[in-house]
Amino acid sequence: MKRPLNLIEAEKQILVASSTEQSPKPHVIPSPPVLPRLTGIMRRIQEVLERKGQVILYGPPGTGKTYWAEQAACELAARASFGTPFENLPNEQRSLLRSEDDAHHAKVRACCFHPAYGYEDFLEGFRPEATTSHMQFVPQDGIFKQLCKDASDAPHEKFYLIIDEINRGDIPRIFGELLMVLEKDKRGKSLLLPLTKRLFRVPDNVYLIGTMNTADRSIALLDTALRRRFGFIELMPDTEPLKNAEAGGIPLAAWLESLNGRIRQYVGRDARNLQIGHAYFMEQGRPIADFATLARVVQEDILPLLEEYCYEDYIKLEQIMGSGLVDAKAQVIRHSLFDPSQQANLVQALLAPCPEVTTSAQAVAAGEQLEAIQEDESGDDGDDEQEV
Repeated sequence: MKRPLNLIEAEKQILVASSTEQSPKPHVIPSPPVLPRLTGIMRRIQEVLERKGQVILYGPPGTGKTYWAEQAACELAARASFGTPFENLPNEQRSLLRSEDDAHHAKVRACCFHPAYGYEDFLEGFRPEATTSHMQFVPQDGIFKQLCKDASDAPHEKFYLIIDEINRGDIPRIFGELLMVLEKDKRGKSLLLPLTKRLFRVPDNVYLIGTMNTADRSIALLDTALRRRFGFIELMPDTEPLKNAEAGGIPLAAWLESLNGRIRQYVGRDARNLQIGHAYFMEQGRPIADFATLARVVQEDILPLLEEYCYEDYIKLEQIMGSGLVDAKAQVIRHSLFDPSQQANLVQALLAPCPEVTTSAQAVAAGEQLEAIQEDESGDDGDDEQEV
């Protein structure tokens, strides 16, 4: 009887010792960091891509359509591939997302539609290939078909194709039967290609971002089948990036708003889509700060565009840009004002059609600064003459 009691007591001591002994900590896998939520235009692009699979950014020239397409594609690809914002990636990882020298591994690729762009460039076609004895035609994959092949080989990655100036191409000719399997609910279905007689499908992890300049063509004129398969985001002139910026006495935001107001008033039909975008006044992501650059933008970019809008109607052009810069009677633009020695006169000519801008506090302060600089320059000249 004593031996069993001893065994029971020994087992109790063992159990107490094992329960009081500190157990090893379990291995905890750290959770991935929570990425900040996208906002603004990139958030809208992300939402449309998740819902439709493809989106078109459209609007007047200079509204940042290509910029936002590239920014959104790179940001979304970085989050999907590396779980971090694009700006935090080292150069090696950035090159895996978008590379100029080897497109086959890049997650973000780009093409530009134009009148000569065709089905063989986008999907597939026969291309000449020289051999030792003769020339032969061989099938070659277009940029979109190659992208779909790479996406099929990496189903857990996301691939993006930017189509710049999508409205400049012949959409039915370029896309062909591809429109049938481009819809979100038809992704993954096979389609027999007529040239190579091979099956083709668009994977779920392929996304398209197109850009479209409405000064060239309205979205109402796009192919109906294309419009139904794409989501659309309108980008209009935005003066917020130009806020508090001025060049040579001209407050850029207020001046651009006034200019676009006159365009909407005098150009006529579809004038809303013919406005001037804020990107004309940006350099490397910042507003232009010197008047010489502003003068070049007005002379080389804005005036030719407005001449096209007005189509040799110099009365209309004078109403938009002012009589100080445009002589409607002689049907000429006073390009002599763009000489550096005529800066003060050019400033007055640019501000004349918009008195509300001239009286703004920012314009008054900038004008006083310009006058002070001119007085200093004239004073320096006078001193030189006295010394001589």
